[in-house]
Amino acid sequence: MNILLGELGKSPKLINLVKQIEEKKSPISLSGLTSVGAVEVVSSLKEFTKKPIAIITYNEIQARQMVEDFKVFTDNVIFFPKKELVTYDYVAESKDLPYERIEALSKLKEKRNAIFITTIEAVMQKLPAKKTLFKDVLKFQVGEIHSLEEIKQKLVNLGYSRCELIEGRGQFSIRGGILDISMNETIGTRIEFWGDEIDSLRHFNISSQRSIDTLEKIEIYPAHEYILDQSIEKVCQKIEQTIVDEKQEELIEQDIEQIKAGNYLSKIDKYFDCFYPNQETILDYLKDNTIIAIDEWNKIEQRAKNIHQDTKELIKTLVEKEKIVPQAVNELTPFDEIEKQLEESKKPLIYLQKQDTQVQKQTEKFKFTYREIHYYKSEMESLFTDIRKAKAEKKQVYLLVGTKEKAKKFQEILQKEEITSKIDEKLDKTIIVKSQESGITIGIGKLSAGFENHEIGQIVIAADELIEGGKRKKTFASEAYKTGEKVVFADLKVGDYVVHKNYGIGIYVGVNTIKADGTIKDYIKLKYKDDAVLYVPTNQLDSIRKYIGGDSLNPPINKLGSKDWTNTKARVKKNLREVARDLIELYAKREKAKGFSFTPDTPWQTQFEDNFPYQETDDQLRCIQEVKKDMEMPRPMDRLLCGDVGYGKTEVAIRAAFKAVMDQKQVAYLVPTTVLAQQQYEEFRDRMKDFPIRVEILNRFKSAKYQKEVIQKLALGEVDIVIGTHRLLSKDVEFKDLGLLIIDEEHRFGVKAKEKIKQYKANIDVLTMTATPIPRTMHMSIVGIRDMSVIYEPPQNRKPVQTYVLEYDQEVIKEAITKELERNGQVFYIYNRVDTIQKKANDIAELVPEATVAYAHGQMTGSQIEEIMEDFIEKKSNVLVCTTILESGIDIPNANTIIVENADRMGLAGLYQIRGRVGRSDRQAYAYITYKRDKLLSEVADKRLKAIKEFTEFGSGFKIAMRDLEIRGAGSLLRRNPIRSLRTSRL
Repeated sequence: MNILLGELGKSPKLINLVKQIEEKKSPISLSGLTSVGAVEVVSSLKEFTKKPIAIITYNEIQARQMVEDFKVFTDNVIFFPKKELVTYDYVAESKDLPYERIEALSKLKEKRNAIFITTIEAVMQKLPAKKTLFKDVLKFQVGEIHSLEEIKQKLVNLGYSRCELIEGRGQFSIRGGILDISMNETIGTRIEFWGDEIDSLRHFNISSQRSIDTLEKIEIYPAHEYILDQSIEKVCQKIEQTIVDEKQEELIEQDIEQIKAGNYLSKIDKYFDCFYPNQETILDYLKDNTIIAIDEWNKIEQRAKNIHQDTKELIKTLVEKEKIVPQAVNELTPFDEIEKQLEESKKPLIYLQKQDTQVQKQTEKFKFTYREIHYYKSEMESLFTDIRKAKAEKKQVYLLVGTKEKAKKFQEILQKEEITSKIDEKLDKTIIVKSQESGITIGIGKLSAGFENHEIGQIVIAADELIEGGKRKKTFASEAYKTGEKVVFADLKVGDYVVHKNYGIGIYVGVNTIKADGTIKDYIKLKYKDDAVLYVPTNQLDSIRKYIGGDSLNPPINKLGSKDWTNTKARVKKNLREVARDLIELYAKREKAKGFSFTPDTPWQTQFEDNFPYQETDDQLRCIQEVKKDMEMPRPMDRLLCGDVGYGKTEVAIRAAFKAVMDQKQVAYLVPTTVLAQQQYEEFRDRMKDFPIRVEILNRFKSAKYQKEVIQKLALGEVDIVIGTHRLLSKDVEFKDLGLLIIDEEHRFGVKAKEKIKQYKANIDVLTMTATPIPRTMHMSIVGIRDMSVIYEPPQNRKPVQTYVLEYDQEVIKEAITKELERNGQVFYIYNRVDTIQKKANDIAELVPEATVAYAHGQMTGSQIEEIMEDFIEKKSNVLVCTTILESGIDIPNANTIIVENADRMGLAGLYQIRGRVGRSDRQAYAYITYKRDKLLSEVADKRLKAIKEFTEFGSGFKIAMRDLEIRGAGSLLRRNPIRSLRTSRL
């Protein structure tokens, strides 16, 4: 048990409270609490009553904060978010939120004593009945007999989709007698059959395919909450009965057509009653012995009123637009019904109230004596004074910091002040008898605020922000990386072209189980010319590769037994020798080249890194170490840093730049756009303001006088770091002693720029950063020609962008913009036509009169763009209509909705980058990827949009790059004889 809860357990007040709950005296109100004080009391109740607890709070910000605070006191904390009620049609949406909800519901059913946190909005939203959702849960145990055909059908009924090789949630695959089912993004369950008998069960890492542990039994829960309770035909009949006038008839018939075609998930909100005659709320999902805690009843009551008001307004608007009102919106459970259900429930009911406020209900009343602890950051002396005072009064003081390193550092600071303390990382020592001696304990954990409990003399100080630096303990993310966590590059699907090293190009047909010599084995079946068939044992899969080279190029398949493949291999070998000779010459020059060997980190480097205002992820720390290690070697660095949008690549670059400057070397930071150059300039300048480092900016929009001055200073060595666009590569730009070149989004630079960059690479360190590497760069990294570091892990509290791919609809656009403006946010509207962009901005202003619309494009002057962006950052405008000048690196945390018009005209990497401009804070962000209604898309455009639909989840940049490699091909590595080299790279 947590030591803090152990101390609270000696409180007569808490003992009495536990007794009241066990005697089923309810409801109970607790007052005199602080936010974190309430968390401590509820955690104690969970530990001492051994009952699960459900907490209902007033909004998601508060709920998510409570989740983090609870993790300091106890384990098994579950958060259940509200669902997004969508009032329009879409062809694809992000799956992160549905997965988060079903995972919470599954844990709620599975775990015995958990803390379950949700919001009043989620409680009011109706769910399919618990019996419906969990009626077909699959249970497996080693030694049991099962039919694979039956399992396959049940998995489809549970919402799983079949694929050849699982790579994420909601998928399963069958290969011979092996059944793989994804549990989440990274972990899968592998069930091996011997005939119909389960031979083994184990968890495995989806990316590396390596086993994690063996199991005796396992349960497989639904992939999402919308499991069908009846046949599609029956649902459609019910929907037809909802038609009330001719205007609705056409819309409903279109919907029925799509439902019958299998696209029913996007229609469930519209026809919720037709899909689910049996409905419940989350309260019905709670176990019978659950304690229900209500966090600040008055705020919940007010929030419920607002929800009903918002719903009324939404229904009124939809009716005016002659749209069908979604039943999930129309039939939210009224708040008075929720209130009645809570009061009539046999479950213990507790009202949590802050400070001295009390709920106006007939309850058993308990008044605690908590107070919030003040923030000490600029007043460390006050902290020392308060600690000494607490010690004199024999109080127990706990200082909580985020890492072990910070704990040690804090202990050293206290020692200098002659304050003795001890470090207890887990805070899990059981209290038998309350100590009469005061103690200062430093623990590991992050709380949103500190508190004092006067009754038991307990002081807890949230001290993480008081101490700089310290690295996080390594977690599973980096362990997974060490054990081979890599992206699954190419998954075979029936009909794919494959290359067998001995027989050439054929077509993958599937997996067959064949009995030969009394042994049953799985074989890969390949079809060759003249319908010849080749069976390859699954233990020889290393002889087969997927043919990657653009799906539009269907290669001629080979004939078994002919010399075609032998001759092709001979030609390819000859070509490869030429390519290899050129590569060897190029990289031998690099290996022999005497680059600058940077010295190990200086004390200033440590101080600079400790000032980073956020917590680094494990992957960031690893990539930083890999870059530094390269810089300290005598040969020039050429490293590719690949990380998803918003994953913190810039911080890796900033630290590398600082390291270079510490050895009196200059740094050039090359970015594709002037807007990004300005933003990165301000970021670098702000981070380095406490150090004697000169940072300048250089682009074509700066005045000729300013440019000339910067160029002169670069030549004289008076500028340490210069951030600029293509202008940096001009002939007149010379450096006194350039040591590091950083390139942001290499795919945005043309051939001439890349040739200039190649000259730099001969003798200086180069760091290239991208979220979606171009196919050629990706290919070079995969085959080991370039060093590559990958950031897989998103920053803390970062939420995936909720993405919708849909036909352009003015009403949807209006709703999306209005929804963002109502929460005081801002909107990016991507419109890639300079000649009509002003008209588009006027149209948006007319569509949403309350919006303040500005527009920007690349043909404006630098000062114009700068002024427009500054106005947007300062919130003078709240909708920015712009071209893809926004694509790279712009970071405006308040902008959390992005709308892309004519997305089918844009490149895949560009689309992914654009979506990454939102969701850069802890707010939920939305992206609407639209294309013209009823437009016939080209094959390539269709593939791009399909890829965006497929990779709507967070962290898909690497997969996007691989799909780009498949769509476009790898290209020539050395840009010599492109056709020949392209063919070579594919084979």
